[in-house]
Amino acid sequence: MSHANHSAAKGLRLRLLEPLLHFGFALTGIGTVLLGSILPRLSVQWHLRDKDAGLLLLVQFATSASGALLVRRNLWKALACGYGLMGTGAICIFLLQQKSLAAFGVYGLGLGLAMTSTNMLTGRRYPQRMGAALALLNFSWSAGAVACPLLVAQFLHHATSSAAFAVVGLLALPFGLLPLLADRSDLDASTRAGSAPPGMREATTILYFATLAFLYVGMEASIGNWMSTYATRATAWTFAGSTLAVAIFWAALLLGRAITPVILSWVPERVLYRASVFATIAGVLLLLAAHRPLTILAGSALSGLALAPLFPLILALFLEEIGGSRNAGWVFAVAGLGGAVLSWLTGAISSGTGSLRIGLMVPGAAALLMLAMISRRRTNGGAKQQAVLEPTATGKI
Repeated sequence: MSHANHSAAKGLRLRLLEPLLHFGFALTGIGTVLLGSILPRLSVQWHLRDKDAGLLLLVQFATSASGALLVRRNLWKALACGYGLMGTGAICIFLLQQKSLAAFGVYGLGLGLAMTSTNMLTGRRYPQRMGAALALLNFSWSAGAVACPLLVAQFLHHATSSAAFAVVGLLALPFGLLPLLADRSDLDASTRAGSAPPGMREATTILYFATLAFLYVGMEASIGNWMSTYATRATAWTFAGSTLAVAIFWAALLLGRAITPVILSWVPERVLYRASVFATIAGVLLLLAAHRPLTILAGSALSGLALAPLFPLILALFLEEIGGSRNAGWVFAVAGLGGAVLSWLTGAISSGTGSLRIGLMVPGAAALLMLAMISRRRTNGGAKQQAVLEPTATGKI
């Protein structure tokens, strides 16, 4: 009887674990875009200049990027530490207010640990259907990112902007207990690496794709984090209205990720890549030319849809070339730095020129550089360039 009870309890724990991993990952999506969503209100509340706000974004994204390098052997321990640091940092931001720069570092580090370890754990737990499992997991992240601006708009009717961090922190802390639900055999899960390209080829491949990932994440973060602020200035929109532009951007990104496998069944990867970069440039130009709310919304939608296929394409082509290199984590770490550096650079240029419209030329310049890089790269042979993002039987990556 005791054995039966033990088996039933174990089964219940494992059934709870999967949805809770997804809820936690959705919370990291909320946490990632929260600062950008409340930035107009927070800047007023804390009397921040654009370069000060950009510094907060820089600290959050830079420390988050380190998660890819800090997650090593014990993935469950990394997950627990990640949610613990995320929750602690968020609560300290609320308590310290304008003096919370270090707290943003703790918060960002927790986000990086939690997101990286959850992705790796999901891949480990579903080796036979890794693509579909990771696609569903990252859909949860995107759902949180899309919901964040809408939730914030309602929340700020009743509380200050910094109080939103306190709520996120209190919600994040319990997810640090998720390892208690895990199967004992998973607690010491470790990463494994297979074959990798030799020496210099490995280094140049990692550098190339790390640069592409840096530029992509930088574009996504710059547009997403500054969208609300830009909409309020470019169109004299209310804060509630400006959050709609942010929500449309993330919703378009989510929709684009969902339809990418279908598009790739008809269009080669490199053709879609170039088309997406061109469309990203068009979306940024539309935002720069906007003086009316409808133009802002159109630019947000086009930018989100255009950016959506880029990261899956970069990642798929990278994994195809690099094999099982133990240094692959550098690509993810450098990608996170792109969000930090280009978001900060956008704010710094805005402060220096007195125009956020000029600051938003940064993601446009990054898109032009991506286009130049892919145009100069040559394939290693037609037979090797088989599509790596073809739809599976379920239609998911």
